[in-house]
Amino acid sequence: MYENIIGQDEVCKTLAGEIIRGSLPPALLFSGPVASGKLTTALETARLLSCREKGAWNCACPDCAMHRRLGHPDLLLFGARSLPEEISVAKEFIFRNPCQASAYFFLRSLAKLSARFNPALWTSEESRLGKAAALVESMNEAADRIDPATIGSKLDSETVKAVESAYTDALALGPLVPEAPVFMLRNMRIWAQLAPMGKRRTVIIENADKMQDSARNAMLKILEEPPDTVRFILLTSRRASMLATVLSRARLYSFSPRDEKTSALVLQRVLKTDERAESLTAFYESRLPFSPGQARVLAEKLIGKILFDAGWEKEGLGEYGQSLIDLAADSSQDMDGILIDVSQQTKGFGARDKALAGSFIRFLRALTVVFTSLLQESMGNKILLTMIDRCSTLIRDAAIQYSSYNRNPEFLSRLLVASFKEHSVDLKNPGFHPEFSDSRGAIEGAQRP
Repeated sequence: MYENIIGQDEVCKTLAGEIIRGSLPPALLFSGPVASGKLTTALETARLLSCREKGAWNCACPDCAMHRRLGHPDLLLFGARSLPEEISVAKEFIFRNPCQASAYFFLRSLAKLSARFNPALWTSEESRLGKAAALVESMNEAADRIDPATIGSKLDSETVKAVESAYTDALALGPLVPEAPVFMLRNMRIWAQLAPMGKRRTVIIENADKMQDSARNAMLKILEEPPDTVRFILLTSRRASMLATVLSRARLYSFSPRDEKTSALVLQRVLKTDERAESLTAFYESRLPFSPGQARVLAEKLIGKILFDAGWEKEGLGEYGQSLIDLAADSSQDMDGILIDVSQQTKGFGARDKALAGSFIRFLRALTVVFTSLLQESMGNKILLTMIDRCSTLIRDAAIQYSSYNRNPEFLSRLLVASFKEHSVDLKNPGFHPEFSDSRGAIEGAQRP
């Protein structure tokens, strides 16, 4: 049991023992850092609960075969999660090392995304799917053309086309994944009341701490009287943000951080690479067509230019803020040039390549990271705090305009920059007296895009 989990021996031993004894609780809370193996362990737990044999990873029973492709009808998986990173790594893996293992890894990464659009979760709410419906259908059709059993040492042209097609659809679909709205919790409750197709049903909710209050309350009602045939597995990287009443109804399983040595072992065993990385998260993010690192460089150039053009004095800023102004002073690129750079690297935020459809949200996150760094060294500078507060609110509003109202991201980026410049100049007015709200609260809200 749990042969495929690396670096979490203690928690896996506990889970295996409870499954063997039949003492697994109705609700489980997997808590630990990002990329510590929580989802992989939850999926393996779901497989073991359905297995008709002894639970070996290579078990040939029909239930295990369906679980390995995440296609078992007794599995429901949803919740907030950014999946383009894993899908980008999976695509690179299958092209670098074509084999059954890499094909399964790629298909599982697609299935994790497709699961968020399971019809059972969207019953009576299909109109909310919008353009996601066509992308899901196209991605799944491409995935169906990839057969791990036929993968040799070289991919044939049809498989290459299928991988490229599924990958492009997946990256366009990634930003459309909802967190866990209350209607999904209500539909989940209906699904959980149905008899399982096999031995037991399993519900997995990722980042359960990010659910809105209405969804959390709906979750609580389900956990108060859970069906005997269902196990609920909640995942979180922020246990302190979970409702106390939910914590009291779920048994805690703590996952330890994966150090650099363990991360290297995961890369070697799972992805067959000796490449070293600071962390698994850093490795995955580096494979995106527009990585957080690229977005951070452009965000720093942009904010540095705004500060420089507005005449902000270096003495009023910390070391990081001063470095941004120095960067702008040493560059001959004007604001329009920076925005053209952003457009070129993101292909118009996905307008010219739908694989880059998530780049606008990553750019907003990078702007938030830069403002957070400025906040951390603000040293009580009220004018700087006010600028950060206002700009953070603008970022949050831009994310809502893009995600909820489908506004053009290039238009929003230019509008955002114009507003940044306006506030930056206004705040340098000698007669300005700041009255601001808590900037840290604004930053926390802006980190949600």
